[in-house]
Order: sequence, then C-alpha cells, then structure tokens
Amino acid sequence: MLRWTLTLAGAALLAGCATPAEEARRRAAGEKELAETLADYTPARTLDCIDPTFAGGPQIVGDSLLYRATANTYYRNVVEPNCPALRGDQIVIAELYGSRICKNDRFRLLQRGQSAGIPSGYCRFGEFVEYKKNS
Repeated sequence: MLRWTLTLAGAALLAGCATPAEEARRRAAGEKELAETLADYTPARTLDCIDPTFAGGPQIVGDSLLYRATANTYYRNVVEPNCPALRGDQIVIAELYGSRICKNDRFRLLQRGQSAGIPSGYCRFGEFVEYKKNS
C-alpha cells in the first residue's frame, strides 16, 4: 500500500513539471505578449525605485513585471535571476522597506485561486525601465 501511495505521489509531481519544449513555448508566448504590449512605447530612463501606488499593481508579462503609471507610461521590471518562472496567473506579494518599490526589494508569488495560500520562494526586483508612449 505504501509503495502504491508513493508511486502516485511521484507521478503527480512529475505531471506538474513542464518539458523543455513547453517551457520554450511559454517563454516565446511571453516575449510576444511583452512586445505587443510595449509596441507603441519607447524605453526612456532606468530607475532604481518607483511609486507602488499605480492602479492595479503589476501585470506579469513574460519575464517582466509591468506597472502602468499613466496612459502614456509603463515601468518594466525584469526580475533578477533565480526566481521561479513568472506566469500571468500569479499574484505578486512585495515586501516594501520604505514608501517605494526598489531594486533588490524582495517579493513572492502566490498562485491565484490557491486555497492553501502557500507563496513561492523569494525573488528580487531588478532595475525599472520607464517606457513612454510614442507621440
């Protein structure tokens, strides 16, 4: 009985793992979505910190977190390496050490709709790149 239970548990864990081809497709789809979202915008300046009060919080797009400041401005954050794969269905839980979100501040990811509410390991914000809408 114990062997059967362990076999089922192992099979369940393996079923949740993405193959390299699936991961490549997910990454390509994320890059395409990011390019489409920022198609009418041009990178402007790089910032270490931004105001966290932008409406709606971050949108996860590919390997980036996008904060919409105004109709004409986005802030893109490419997350530091060694962070679990970002997916658009996750909630970002940021730990602020002041009144702004800054490079190297920590955050965790929570799967939307997860009743247990167990967040991921810690990730760190990278630099923020401001994108301005083309005139």
